Amino acid sequence: MAGFKTHLFWGMTGGGILAFAGYFQGHINLKEANAVTILGTLGGLLPDLDSDTGKPLELLFQLLSVLIPMLLYYLFWDFFRGEVTITLLFFAIAYLVIQYLVCPLIKKLTVHRGIMHSIPFALLCGQVTFLLFFKISHRVAFYYAAAVFLGALIHLVLDEYYAISFKGLIPHLGRFSGTALAFYSSSLWATLFVYFLLFSTGYLIIGGNVDVSLNKLMTFLQGLKI
Repeated sequence: MAGFKTHLFWGMTGGGILAFAGYFQGHINLKEANAVTILGTLGGLLPDLDSDTGKPLELLFQLLSVLIPMLLYYLFWDFFRGEVTITLLFFAIAYLVIQYLVCPLIKKLTVHRGIMHSIPFALLCGQVTFLLFFKISHRVAFYYAAAVFLGALIHLVLDEYYAISFKGLIPHLGRFSGTALAFYSSSLWATLFVYFLLFSTGYLIIGGNVDVSLNKLMTFLQGLKI
């Protein structure tokens, strides 16, 4: 299978090409184009969340432990504005929960080349990215989502390519061949859970209910403040 550096390089390349296309067409500015490149790189690493070992995986978990709270903070800016204590508590708790609860749980519940190495998971990553950034603008959020999806898809294609042995005249399929560009995994529950999240986030996006749902959540959170 492809290594960490290979996924990193091609994820960055895919994100860079998409960023160049968006900037050249005037859809995104230079800062947004840089963000597209970074998100494409991150997307190129996301399927390996189901890997249990290695420094690259730890680096990815550390990155997500910082990035996700930052994105959520931006999304709920109205809730945190002016509350320094709440903001500090949020970042501290969010980092600890993601790093020491969510990440170990992912390691325990997933197997390598499972549902995270699949097209539905790549689509889910893109849709979640859109929901995290839609407040900027729907066009920019689309480019960000496309970058993450493209990076994840490139990861899957590379894994399929590296599963083929080209020794001799006839290519031979390895034991991992067909496990990346898949639509399901060997675990029925994991597959159903990802599809549930995929259709749920898709409904929020396509149904145009993102703003309504966010406003309801904001109202609930503000009602908790003393």
